[in-house]
Amino acid sequence: METLMVALIIGLTLCLAVGADAAGVTEARVEASNGVPRLLLDGQVTVPFIFFYNTDIGGPEREYLLRGQMEVAMAGRCHIYSLPLRVPRLPGTNDPNFAWPEGLLDRFIAIDPEALFLVRIYPGPDRGWKLWADVSPGELATYADGSTGNMSLASTVYLHHFEADLRAIVRHFESSPYGPRIIAYQPGGPEHEMFGDQYREKGPDVSPANTARFRRWLAARYGSDAALQAAWHQPAVTLATAEIPRPEPGRFPMRGDDRPMQVFYDLPGQRNWVDFSDYSNDLAAECIMDWARAIKEESGRRKLSAFFYGYTMELPGSFSGHYAVQRVLDCPDVDILAGPWSYMDRRGESPTSFMSLVDTIAAHGKLWFSEDDSRTNLLERQYLGEGWETGFNGPITTADLDETLTVIQRNWTAIQTHRAGTWWMDLLAAGAFNHPALGELLKRNVESYAAELAQPTPFRPEVAVIVDERSKEYVRSDWEVHSWTMMLMRHHMGKLGRSVGWYSLADFVTGVVPPCGTYLFANAFVVDDDQREAILQRLRGEQAQAVWVYAPGYLGLEGANARRVGTLTGIAVEESPGAQGSTGEGLLAGLSWGAEAEVRPRLVVRDGQAEVLGRFRDGEVSTARTRAAGYDSIYLGDMLLSQGVLARVCGR
Repeated sequence: METLMVALIIGLTLCLAVGADAAGVTEARVEASNGVPRLLLDGQVTVPFIFFYNTDIGGPEREYLLRGQMEVAMAGRCHIYSLPLRVPRLPGTNDPNFAWPEGLLDRFIAIDPEALFLVRIYPGPDRGWKLWADVSPGELATYADGSTGNMSLASTVYLHHFEADLRAIVRHFESSPYGPRIIAYQPGGPEHEMFGDQYREKGPDVSPANTARFRRWLAARYGSDAALQAAWHQPAVTLATAEIPRPEPGRFPMRGDDRPMQVFYDLPGQRNWVDFSDYSNDLAAECIMDWARAIKEESGRRKLSAFFYGYTMELPGSFSGHYAVQRVLDCPDVDILAGPWSYMDRRGESPTSFMSLVDTIAAHGKLWFSEDDSRTNLLERQYLGEGWETGFNGPITTADLDETLTVIQRNWTAIQTHRAGTWWMDLLAAGAFNHPALGELLKRNVESYAAELAQPTPFRPEVAVIVDERSKEYVRSDWEVHSWTMMLMRHHMGKLGRSVGWYSLADFVTGVVPPCGTYLFANAFVVDDDQREAILQRLRGEQAQAVWVYAPGYLGLEGANARRVGTLTGIAVEESPGAQGSTGEGLLAGLSWGAEAEVRPRLVVRDGQAEVLGRFRDGEVSTARTRAAGYDSIYLGDMLLSQGVLARVCGR
């Protein structure tokens, strides 16, 4: 089969090489107009829609599926495609074999002579390189149990060869007849989606490569052994001997359980975990910014850089690598961030759920692309393989064509509302979008979005959800806190019946977030004095309503103090051992919510001036409302909130 594939690709290359430059663009840009990021191809505003086909799987016997779905895209007057454009090595060498990826591009051009591409590339080194045999085990991601994975993202060997190969790939294609057809390059590290190899299953990468880079990061942050010792409360630690923290037994794989939940890292005793989390997020961001710069330099700044990054609402764990979005957004070389729709909400009865803070990304003039890899009823079962019903690539998530059209339309409405982009992804190369009705739907939506982009207006939500990246680095409970305050809250907010925006706390403080009637602070656990004053000044000035979840302001940079919650919310609380889980009063009468789980800390309201809205099962006040802070303030002591609670408190 592989020999036949190579022969077909070589044949296509010979037939089409002369015409490879028949179409194309000189320059691709993402620019903001009136606060809306727009894709410009040679200065022409272009609807940000792409069709992706997985050429890693789809061989000649499935060419009819590629053609059929490209015809769907063309029916919508769309001609941008994406694919995994791997560059294999010539046998026994590290030298690239560009005939292979060029043959893949020719497959698309043969069907659509106007084809343009966002190419997903995989610079080395990987196991196909001769270099791999000589790699030191210390360059591989290594876990506390002694097992190893792919190359460590911190490996200087890996990063050197990755950037050199990235530059060579971009340089090759830009100087080839295919260059004008490529509008964007999307590279990724050892894990293409830029989160740590097996971090959810096994915990931190403790390899020598990661340890060495972590120590350099600590030296830049603290400057001296004495400063590090004071911060970590470890008199024997030095910048030369500091280790990546090892997890206690049972912490990984990440999962929910019935033990008393330690929500936050203990400070200062577990400051090493907070620092390692901050370092891990910085590392991923620095790699992205370096690679974006390489793409810009090798393309003469004429092409776009794109990355999977910013899964703030989706990825658990303080050291996921995805919590430095603000740094990436400040980089002028980064144009596009991307990620799939949440795997939590795929059926027709579900809301659309972004993995990202999509509105913060748009507010910074960058394009977010949601990858729509829906497992539709159109998938041809003979190509799915064994285990597709229960595996990650399954099960089928739409029952029939009506539900497929409903889900795809729902997703499109979301990306258009939030001024984002999408690609339809036939991940399994099995025909997920192979139906003429999808071409008709696409055409209508493209025409609608094009009209909006011609006279752009920014999204102005009624409710803004505010999420803090830094606070996520202080959370010790890897699964429950993220699941409750991010994923499930997002699911319920999607059914609120009001327009909802998704923004960072940093953007709220600096005024990037537009004025809204209600702000829901999902995880503002770490708030310094300057931030607190900026938050209060804005809330009082707008006379807005703030809804606070669990422990707002509880953590200062040096430790925990329940009194900080009251100075931020205007509602005094204190720590009291026990379980969460509440029943409502007043505004929330008739409702019950929360997980009946013991959490540490549990905060209870001790404020005789505040209106009681809910109590924990033991009678302690969990939820209250006041105007004592100079604005409307609602405090919710539970992390797991119901749709009914959110609808009432955000109903202003």
